[in-house]
Amino acid sequence: MATQPITGATLHFIEKGAGQPLVLLHGFPLDLRMWTAQIDDLSSRWRVIAPDFRGFGRSPISGSFTVPSLAEDIHEFLQSIGALPCVLAGLSMGGYVAMNYARQFAAELRGLILVDTKDAADNADQRENRNRMIEVVRSKGSPAIADLMLGKLLAPDTVSHRPEQVKTLRDIMEACPALTIEHALAALRDRPDMTDELPKIAMATLIIVGEADAITPVAVAEAMHKRIAGSQLAIIPGAGHMSPMEQPSLVNRAMRQFLNPPAMASGGAAS
Repeated sequence: MATQPITGATLHFIEKGAGQPLVLLHGFPLDLRMWTAQIDDLSSRWRVIAPDFRGFGRSPISGSFTVPSLAEDIHEFLQSIGALPCVLAGLSMGGYVAMNYARQFAAELRGLILVDTKDAADNADQRENRNRMIEVVRSKGSPAIADLMLGKLLAPDTVSHRPEQVKTLRDIMEACPALTIEHALAALRDRPDMTDELPKIAMATLIIVGEADAITPVAVAEAMHKRIAGSQLAIIPGAGHMSPMEQPSLVNRAMRQFLNPPAMASGGAAS
């Protein structure tokens, strides 16, 4: 198990391969295990680094946090292990962190990969739903959050025909400490809106979205694609919100194509 101390916390991480650093940021309420297929495949060519955010996975709980402070955590972590500049990829909550990282530390990024995520902050109804979920996790624990979220994270075909993936995802969610879920819900509820920041992104950017994503739908990804000049868009068939787990070979292919030097230099669109 690899760990790295940072200010006020210690982050657990997996590192595999050599070459250009590719950093993978997990979603909520998950941990780095959601990237297993990407770590195994992409490390044949790149230095793949997947950390657990503070309080998630094997990273100890170390107090509350915000989405911008998680970006600062990742920056300090990557500085500490000599992994800058890098290409930064994030799914859902990890995508929020990646966008905040790009706002704060753009000079140290070679590329950005936004996976099943969105730029807009929570509206009033969504904020109230976060508050209700905080009460649920306080009273019933992590399994109750898994019950609420699981069906929304996966494409219907995944739920019906891939029980092993459903179980893996549930196990990861139920392992997330209840206090971390509470902290994360507050951070997600209060995260800054990034809509006006997207046109400022000048680095090579790939947007990936599951065709059946019910949480951050294709239309959201398409709107982000239009806001980021020269960005690429990959729509993944047979996947919901968890496209890297549901269709790993297709996601890996999209990431490989993006990471090739000509693609990084030229931008363009794909679907």
